Amino acid sequence: MDRPQARTGSPAVTPAARGDVAVIGGGMVGLASALQLQRRGRTVTLIDPGDPLGRASYGNAGVISRGSIFPVAGPGLISKLPGYGLGRSVAVRVNYRSLPRMAGWVRHFLAACNEASWLAAAEALDPLVRTALDHHMALADELGTRHHYRQTGFLRLYRQSGSLASAKRERSVLARFGIEAEPLDAAGIAALEPGLADRYAEGLHFTQSASVDDPGAIVAALYAAFTASAGHIAAHVTDIRPTNDDVELTIGGETHRFAQVVVAAGVHSASLARALGDRIPLVGERGYHRLAPWTGNARLTRPIYDVSGGFVASPMAGGARILSGVELALPDAPADESQIATVLADAARSLPVDADAAGPVWMGSRPSTPDSLPVIGFSRASRSVVYAFGHGHIGFANGPATGLAVAALLAGETPDFPIKPFSPQRF
Repeated sequence: MDRPQARTGSPAVTPAARGDVAVIGGGMVGLASALQLQRRGRTVTLIDPGDPLGRASYGNAGVISRGSIFPVAGPGLISKLPGYGLGRSVAVRVNYRSLPRMAGWVRHFLAACNEASWLAAAEALDPLVRTALDHHMALADELGTRHHYRQTGFLRLYRQSGSLASAKRERSVLARFGIEAEPLDAAGIAALEPGLADRYAEGLHFTQSASVDDPGAIVAALYAAFTASAGHIAAHVTDIRPTNDDVELTIGGETHRFAQVVVAAGVHSASLARALGDRIPLVGERGYHRLAPWTGNARLTRPIYDVSGGFVASPMAGGARILSGVELALPDAPADESQIATVLADAARSLPVDADAAGPVWMGSRPSTPDSLPVIGFSRASRSVVYAFGHGHIGFANGPATGLAVAALLAGETPDFPIKPFSPQRF
């Protein structure tokens, strides 16, 4: 059997050798955790099999949203579920063959569709989300990536007049947390984004939000900073077993032992947690995108979310990244490109882009819990294993803060934000 090899320039890890810390997962959360542990003097090995371009941390909208404190499950969602199930909303697709294996997740999701859970999730997420931009800027200064960031805010756009009334409750909660969401009429939208077609009657400008023009470049810079003096095993972890003194990982059929382990493997984290006795409902909220080149001289200056169209458009290097809504599916389910095809054609009516010249379809799975709260904390099986996954739509934005929390936990310290609501044992 072939032995997993460390990449060139990285220290090799031999079977049955006892290492210091292993981080399973090379997305934003895993890399940020690995880097923060490394800066505390730990010897860290990254274990990740995949292509970085295939991860949700690469293919997202690149938005660091101050307003992302609300769960997907909410008090008004139950009435919309029949339409979602029948495919009447372009924003949500369901892979029916995946549903039987998602039954546990669906049950917890439906239980969270109420006012009390919605408000509790906002209370829990705000301390994490409010520092996201500060942590990104600190890393950007260290990594030399500040030029990728734009602090121009984020727009949520409505095509029908009177739509803002439906967001009244949300806006009152946002205001309670000091989150700015400035209302806009059609003239205000045009003043901010003159390149948009005249399709939008109202909107909200989240002025404290920021975005990046190349999420993959941020992830690549983190990876380069970490691997300059650390190992990377390009393989799958197929089993995890805590012992009295350490944690054993099966990697490529061979046993490796580590003093501590971080599980940050995105949608694949639930199977590792299950091996440790933690049954955590997790599904992949699939997203698709295509990069459409600009036409003429018009541009977007900030990301937009078209509520009726069910798409996000984010200005990136080379054009606008058009992102679809959600497809609930298991990671191994076949791709369904119908959703991105529909929203790209619609987005081309709003944006100065050439849909016919758009790049290839990208697909990735956001690791999502039914209550939209990440899983951050110790496994029930061992305090040598920390979980850091399930961030859903906010993993890219909140990866740096989560990495700091992981490093604090493994050092026996208290993280900077409350993690009790994110406990792996809450389900």
